[in-house]
Amino acid sequence: MSEQVHNADVLIIGAGLSGLMAARALQERGISSTVLDKGSSVGGRMATRRIGPGLADHGAQFFTVRDNSFRQIVDRWLDERLVFEWSQGFSDGSLLPPGSLPPTGDGHPRYAAHGGMNALTKHLAAELSSIIMTHVKVMTATADASGWILQDEDGNLYTGQALIMTPPVPQSLDMLDAGATDLAEHDRETLQRVEYAPCLTGLFWVEGRVTLPYPGAVQRRDNPISWIADNQAKGISPDATLITVQANETYSAQMWSAPDERILNALRTDLQIFMPDDAQIRDAQIKRWRYSQVTRTHPDRCLVADLRVPLIFAGDAFGGPRVEGAILSGIAAGQTLAEQLQR
Repeated sequence: MSEQVHNADVLIIGAGLSGLMAARALQERGISSTVLDKGSSVGGRMATRRIGPGLADHGAQFFTVRDNSFRQIVDRWLDERLVFEWSQGFSDGSLLPPGSLPPTGDGHPRYAAHGGMNALTKHLAAELSSIIMTHVKVMTATADASGWILQDEDGNLYTGQALIMTPPVPQSLDMLDAGATDLAEHDRETLQRVEYAPCLTGLFWVEGRVTLPYPGAVQRRDNPISWIADNQAKGISPDATLITVQANETYSAQMWSAPDERILNALRTDLQIFMPDDAQIRDAQIKRWRYSQVTRTHPDRCLVADLRVPLIFAGDAFGGPRVEGAILSGIAAGQTLAEQLQR
């Protein structure tokens, strides 16, 4: 199959929350974009997997609201029944009566998405007029006098006047280095200060009861197994009990290269505390998130590179926590780029 060339006004790498919200901000200002993503679907870490008849969120588990501008967005999502309030905190493992506030409750709602977190990003993508291309793994990003040339692993080319990069920062830097694009030293040093932690996630299809305390999840940040959640109790998997189990960053780093079965056995050990003897695990799957959580962020919502052609970095590493930060960063990147182009 021969290589193809795709032309766009603005190229956006990454169809997660930041990339989609950047495309939306550009669209609101009359600027078209093409969004490229290496995955099979939009969403990034807003990830939901089907196992048997059930669904499980295996990336972001919920989100909170701190910023007033994000509050307005979430209020609209609530009105449209895209998201719902799951709880105001989670148990640390002690049994609680239904309806009681967990020990970790702080009064801030934890929101989830109807149909799983990925359903929200699919809805956001459907509202865009942008071209969204999945299964596109960009290998090189090269700046020339007229703009940007991207090349994917199949040799296809994508050209644009401007570029927004929303993948984890190390991946973005790899693409630029492979394309022989020289960043200003101060930009490179700033970006290299961003740090991430990994997360190992196990998904378990259980036949029988799982007795997780209300509201169907346990959160223990200092425990090697930091999160256990029942997606049926959460309300996204009515037809099967699918349990999400996640290790904390230290344990995930220690176990990262272990065989899948060893990791699943370790994650299963803590889950079985909440399973009666007659409950059985029908299937178990693993997902490795190398850049799961930002542990050292950049203070601003996006970073405008010091280059002769427009380049903006965005994502959850810029300006705040994961879901909220990703959305506000994408909006900031789109608005900033629109202002650059309209000058």
